[in-house]
Amino acid sequence: MTMESTNRKPAARVLACSTLSLVAACYQGVGGDHGAPAADDNGAGDDAGDDGAKPPRVPGEPEPDAPFEVPNGEVEVLPFHVRIGNLAAVAGAKPDHPMFLELYAKRYELGDHDFASGVAPNLKWTPEHMEAWVRGLGPVCNDPSFQARYPELATDPSALVRSAFARDPNTDELAAYAEVTAGQLDGAGRHRMVCLAVLTSLEFVAR
Repeated sequence: MTMESTNRKPAARVLACSTLSLVAACYQGVGGDHGAPAADDNGAGDDAGDDGAKPPRVPGEPEPDAPFEVPNGEVEVLPFHVRIGNLAAVAGAKPDHPMFLELYAKRYELGDHDFASGVAPNLKWTPEHMEAWVRGLGPVCNDPSFQARYPELATDPSALVRSAFARDPNTDELAAYAEVTAGQLDGAGRHRMVCLAVLTSLEFVAR
């Protein structure tokens, strides 16, 4: 699945929440109340009549189209080895570079599988998965070679966004990146926050 409007619409919220403490709260699943109008205290609908029953349909009249399609599943992240490959491409490094050791140490928390040991893949984007991913990205964002590859990241995220998303950042995203760096007094802190924001975006981790 391509990351179109479904995942881009909340991008600013996801980016602004990309910290170790709040990433788990940034994504809300598709279940739960979708804002359907509730019946009034008498149980009557808008056109249902006094007893709340729907008016009868005329024989032969086609069924009305549904107003929208309810999603039937949660966001699924890319398999672990695919995400590592994407990170390596963005970082300009090989997948066995030491910057990825923390991620490999958390590989089963991050949904990787080992069928020989009875560990099945888990591609659900759970709060625990999000937190493990953010913590594992710390050494990547802090690595000197990564920082040298994106020296202007603290002030201009465009190069990293183009590498990660294959497109330029839009105005809303630039505002979100600026928001996550608010309060960071040093360039290293701003660099780290933008790095985490980009690499935890659903557009980068999900399909």
